Amino acid sequence: MSQDSTLPDYKRQSPEVARRFAELKERPVKLDVRSLGKTFDSAKGPVTALNDISFQCHRREMMGVIGASGCGKSTLIRILAGLETPSQGEVLLEGNAVTGPGPDRGMVFQSYTLFPWLTVKKNVMFGLEMTGNSMTAAEREARQWIELVGLSKFENSYPHELSGGMKQRVAIARALANRPKILLMDEPFGALDAQTRASMQAYLLEIWRHIDLTVLFITHDLDEAVYLADRILVLKPNPGEVLEMIEVPVARPRSADQFHDPEFLATKDRLEELIHPKVQTEKIELPIVRMTEVGDDVE
Repeated sequence: MSQDSTLPDYKRQSPEVARRFAELKERPVKLDVRSLGKTFDSAKGPVTALNDISFQCHRREMMGVIGASGCGKSTLIRILAGLETPSQGEVLLEGNAVTGPGPDRGMVFQSYTLFPWLTVKKNVMFGLEMTGNSMTAAEREARQWIELVGLSKFENSYPHELSGGMKQRVAIARALANRPKILLMDEPFGALDAQTRASMQAYLLEIWRHIDLTVLFITHDLDEAVYLADRILVLKPNPGEVLEMIEVPVARPRSADQFHDPEFLATKDRLEELIHPKVQTEKIELPIVRMTEVGDDVE
């Protein structure tokens, strides 16, 4: 690690990691978010969900977004997907304004959003056929992505026959089948148990390593954010604003063995500090009357 003791632990980068970030910043900008704002009307008047959000995501970058409840994470990703319209600012994808949903963005939600009446193969083919591919071309393309996520043996199975992790792999394959310019993921593994979640994180990293893919994902899991991301955008709540952009100093390729590395723990501690700042609380004195003699003192 760098010997610069003036830097906090989460900012100290090994020469290898520093080179990686220098190279990342030289890549083309995939996603350019400029002064983004979103205000909703309510019975009590306008409510600002997002205010002056600006950042860039580069080609082949894996970017995480975290923040406390009320910071507008889901609103942000819905705007990026074209499912919400911003009140101010703009979103550019490879220089083109995002004005609505489109096949240039793949979207994976926390719920699996699969069509229960379609097989795995037909689910992955659906978007391909909707964008004008013939059935033969759609089937050929779908099978490539199904194989990539390791589900070739289940291509004729229905969603109810799959585990949660397998369903989410199908959702990822379907999102990638149209070869989007960026993959957007909103808490994609939040509904999974811990073991399956860990497996899905490893699957995502393996997919990302083998294809030209840029990913922006929302998560509330700090371990997941540090494990997956190159950089982490931290939002503060009420209204949602950029609090900090953190460059993750953990070397790639990543593995679960790194969860206890000093740089991993230092980054996680910094995220915890930003999202859940320590506050001074007053000692509460209540007029409690002891109702029985317990014979000991618990404090």
